Amino acid sequence: MDHPARIASLRAALGARGADAYITTHLPNVRYLSGFTGSNALLLVTAERTWFLTDFRYRAQTAAEVTADRAFFGQGSLIELARVNGLFRHTRAVSYDRSRLTVAQYDELGRAAGFDRLVGQENLVEELRHVKDADELGLVQRAAAVTDAVFARLLPMIRPGVRECDIAAEIARMHRRGGAEKDAFDTITASGPRSALPHGRATERIIGMREFVTLDFGCVVEGYHSDMTRTVCVGNPTAEMKKVYGIVLEAQRRGTEAVKTGVPARTADAAAREHITSKGYGEYFGHSLGHGVGLEIHESLRLSAASGATLRNGHLVTVEPGIYLPGKFGVRIEDMVVVRDGGAEVLTASPKELIVL
Repeated sequence: MDHPARIASLRAALGARGADAYITTHLPNVRYLSGFTGSNALLLVTAERTWFLTDFRYRAQTAAEVTADRAFFGQGSLIELARVNGLFRHTRAVSYDRSRLTVAQYDELGRAAGFDRLVGQENLVEELRHVKDADELGLVQRAAAVTDAVFARLLPMIRPGVRECDIAAEIARMHRRGGAEKDAFDTITASGPRSALPHGRATERIIGMREFVTLDFGCVVEGYHSDMTRTVCVGNPTAEMKKVYGIVLEAQRRGTEAVKTGVPARTADAAAREHITSKGYGEYFGHSLGHGVGLEIHESLRLSAASGATLRNGHLVTVEPGIYLPGKFGVRIEDMVVVRDGGAEVLTASPKELIVL
């Protein structure tokens, strides 16, 4: 990863926003800018220097991973460690992650750096992270390939009499055997009426016949996440089930086709949403079409009616329309796609036509 180039981009963004320094303890941002993969760190980037702070557990790891001008090690508060070492003397206006800092951390930072020098920002580094470089996309593709392989091997296990939680456990096992670090999030395995729960975590419910099973899962490879949803049917579906599945599949196709460079994010959302609405199911699609993904499973870029973003080449988003009929069933289909000038590059390879098991 080209961390110096990322730091240079951050400094340019700081200048445009009237700040000359940036401070963060949000680990995905720390990793993006420095390469650090541990669990406790503070990064302070000024116009001239990059300071990295952590505790004694990570001395060797810092030497192996971190790109910074100097590292500091201590115990307790890392903000206090920065103050004791005089790092805030190098700053005039310190940008901080307003949505990432607790009240207690804000108070401590204000006392250390001066409240009048703090500049609260939203998504400063996250906006840099939206556009993925070739190295990042390579890792996402590896994660997606692991998840695709798990889905293919999982299908014979999905049958009447099997518990949702057993399927989720098997997904976790196969992710790790496939080379992933961990699951990307708590796997969603929702069957029968529970498939109408958009975030129905796996339970001990036993799968029955003529039921949809919605599987939303992903894994992490070197910090980067995959995210995929497929809905399969155990036993022959009813006419209504086939109808709803077909509507969602077409909405997913239309949403994917709308994803390209220069298109407003809300336009992609509308392409899928208008199709579902035209078929009479608009009230049953209540979430956005998709979200950014990368070092976090949900990044701040959104494909939604409320989004003000314009899609750029290299943006990585999910496209995941759904219809959820309370007490009956639900359907969601999700791919990860890269925004390109000529259209969407789909990273998810698993089949989307209705699979009947």
